[in-house]
Amino acid sequence: MANGIAGDVTNQFAGDATFAAGSVLAVDINGTGASDRFAVEGTADLSGATLAVTAQGLAVGTYTVVSAGSGLGGTTFQALTGVTSTPFLFVTDTYDANNAYLDVIKVRDFADAGLTPNQIATGEGLDSLTGGAVFNAVAGLATDAEAQAAFDQLSGEIHASAKGMLVEDSRFVRDAATSRIRAAFGDVGAAALPVMAYGEGGPEMVAADTDRFAVWGQAFGSWGNTDSDGNAAAFDRSTGGLLAGADTLVGGWRVGLLGGYSHSSFDADRNSSGKSDSYHLGLYGGTNWGAIAFRTGAAYSWSSLSTKRSVAFNGFTDRLSADYDAGTAQVFGELAYKADAGQFRFEPFANLAYVSVHTDGFTEDGGDAALTSAGTSTDATFTTLGLRGSSDFAFGGMNATVRGMLGWRHAFGDVTPTSSFAFAGGDHFTIAGVPIARDSAVVEAGLDFNMSANATLGLAYTGQFGGGTVDQGAKVDLAVKF
Repeated sequence: MANGIAGDVTNQFAGDATFAAGSVLAVDINGTGASDRFAVEGTADLSGATLAVTAQGLAVGTYTVVSAGSGLGGTTFQALTGVTSTPFLFVTDTYDANNAYLDVIKVRDFADAGLTPNQIATGEGLDSLTGGAVFNAVAGLATDAEAQAAFDQLSGEIHASAKGMLVEDSRFVRDAATSRIRAAFGDVGAAALPVMAYGEGGPEMVAADTDRFAVWGQAFGSWGNTDSDGNAAAFDRSTGGLLAGADTLVGGWRVGLLGGYSHSSFDADRNSSGKSDSYHLGLYGGTNWGAIAFRTGAAYSWSSLSTKRSVAFNGFTDRLSADYDAGTAQVFGELAYKADAGQFRFEPFANLAYVSVHTDGFTEDGGDAALTSAGTSTDATFTTLGLRGSSDFAFGGMNATVRGMLGWRHAFGDVTPTSSFAFAGGDHFTIAGVPIARDSAVVEAGLDFNMSANATLGLAYTGQFGGGTVDQGAKVDLAVKF
């Protein structure tokens, strides 16, 4: 009966059927529970036959392969060939008075085959299902290693890793804001528009009035990668954007408003990729108390994310996509102490930032491997201790500043971002993305050029290294005061 298509053949005969010694009954079965069937109105004697099964997948349950209206007379097949048990399934032929069956019984949890936390969690999510294409495909895999590779593809970890990316990328907004306040007061390591003016003595620099209105802009780009932690796959991302703002003096404070846009592309090693578009809005301010400087601000970012991932393992393929929104709220502050040593200026500083990312719930488009995710929040706090330094020099008839920064950043809170998922009809399970580095070295080196009395151009390199993460970038700043 076998022709490679399960369930399309039912041989119905009147009378009795006797299978001679050495005969073979060939049937097709598939992963949806369909099978070919041999049926007689009378009796069937199976004792001389071999049941040869061609399986295009296995489904937990019972396949009926022979039916005899007047019974089997207690006979059974001599042998079963073509289908074997798997690490999760036991396959056997069974009988009642009138029928011969092929029984497929789940004898082991999928989660037992997992090695990593994500693999175990994905296995638990599959264990909560009662069937379906992805369930049956995993159940039919021949080894634990094949199951582990399938779990890695099914986990949806890129969504969790993308949360960590949003947490990390929040620094572009706060770094621009604190840099602008330093510039407005002519502080150490100012990236743009040091508000300084020539005194009556000529080249000696003295603090200028800061009550003038100023506008500024910053273009930035950054490229980073985080190694696999043995659980989530390695993650790469690139980000570019533009921020702009305006500020003025209010009492003894410099206060301003900023806004901007950024675009990120990202991918994980397990056939997953995505992109995000973010819009930023923030308030910032700062003041100086003698040699002590204080800078602070708050910002919110609206992000739209789009992801694609492919799942392909023995007996199963799927292509999945999702579109959803996220919001990033942050507050930040910095204290610094300004000191001079000859022509060099130094500034030890302490920076504190709290970041909260909330992602909306979503359901992926695709087949049986599609995941539904609940809305979740990821909260992290960053402290940075470091030293900035700068020195002025003449360059082509312009006043210029060389500057640098070296710091240590510590992260705590939700440093391993997670997402909660469920397969259709199943229970929720939690998947972790690549972790945010707990401890990182942060560096910056730049040059600023006073293009005119009212305009400054700044160029800078930035880097962050630690915890399996390498992130490098560049910034261009332009500020004009009126």
